[in-house]
Amino acid sequence: MRNMADDSTPLTAVELGQLRALLERDAIRRVVEGYARGMDRCEESNARAAYWDDGHDNHGLFDGNAQEFVTWGLAAAKEYSGQQHVLGQSTIAVDGDRASAETYFVHYAEHGRAPSPNVVTALAGRYLDHLERRGGEWKIADRVVVIDWSTVWRSEERFPGVDAFVPGDWYPDDRIYTKPHSL
Repeated sequence: MRNMADDSTPLTAVELGQLRALLERDAIRRVVEGYARGMDRCEESNARAAYWDDGHDNHGLFDGNAQEFVTWGLAAAKEYSGQQHVLGQSTIAVDGDRASAETYFVHYAEHGRAPSPNVVTALAGRYLDHLERRGGEWKIADRVVVIDWSTVWRSEERFPGVDAFVPGDWYPDDRIYTKPHSL
């Protein structure tokens, strides 16, 4: 590539292709991120927006229509006192209006803050997604969740001073949805 400080020269055809590929992969990664945030905050619109209405999701305990999975998954999530997806690397291959993506994740869920005992579960695996671009928008058409490992931790203890922090909450009560923090 040429010197990035020289912005007066138009991009070459190769550079335009590279830029287009980066933009496509970024749009696909944002779909996966939107799903995770939607489920973590129980923000239904974000979770649903990740899937096409006719999409399919095999989440192990649920295997069926993706929009029905979101309904099922959000109900299950509200049984936790908190949950969080930590997304890792994504390998994304785009072929026209279709793409495949493998995204590593760890899902942590806390069951019971007080009274003790505190129980935290962890699932680590990969989202294997087939996505389609329709009307210029990428969404998941088919997802299979592969679990590589899982564990459960039980403890009578809490992190020292945790009660002094602002607690996370579901949509719309979580701090991220209030000014000046809203995104």
